[in-house]
Amino acid sequence: MTTKKNLVSRSNEPVDGHEYVTKMEVSSESAKRKDPFSPAKNAPIVKRKDSGTEGKEGMNLVLEILKQVTDKVDTLGTQLQQNSIMLAGIAKAVEFNAAEIKDCKTQLQSSIREVTALKKDNEDLKERVLELERYKRRWNLRIRGLKEKEGEDIRRREENKTRHVIVQFTQRIHQDALWRMTKDHEICKELRISFIEDLCKADRES
Repeated sequence: MTTKKNLVSRSNEPVDGHEYVTKMEVSSESAKRKDPFSPAKNAPIVKRKDSGTEGKEGMNLVLEILKQVTDKVDTLGTQLQQNSIMLAGIAKAVEFNAAEIKDCKTQLQSSIREVTALKKDNEDLKERVLELERYKRRWNLRIRGLKEKEGEDIRRREENKTRHVIVQFTQRIHQDALWRMTKDHEICKELRISFIEDLCKADRES
């Protein structure tokens, strides 16, 4: 009897050398005191979000962004296609204009050569006509200073103006002889007239 009482009353002391009994009891009691989630206290309530709703909203947002990006890409693709068509048309127009310009240059060079040839021919013809006119006028002499009188058969008479009178000879020898005789003749000095060459306009101006 004595032994049992000692065991009960001395539960905190080691029994038969087994110290682990005491330590286990103490540690279990202290663990109960320190446990924050013991039944004696109210456990904290953690509010959790509805993962399903949040996932749907995120998915809808991603889909909307993807749709906007896809629309922009489609729009850019359409614009690029239109720009490609327009550039192709411009390239064709530039090629056509280049061919036209090349043809115009060829025609212009040909026209320049033709105009140059025509100018040369024109100068040659003018010189030939001038020589013919000079040759024809070599049979003529002009009387300068001879006053016009009434009854004379002189065309286009003008008042208060003395015009030259052109005398044409049938032979150059007579024209040259009369011209030499009249240069210092007294009658010419009295009448204040003189015989001069019948020059063409180009020669008179020169």
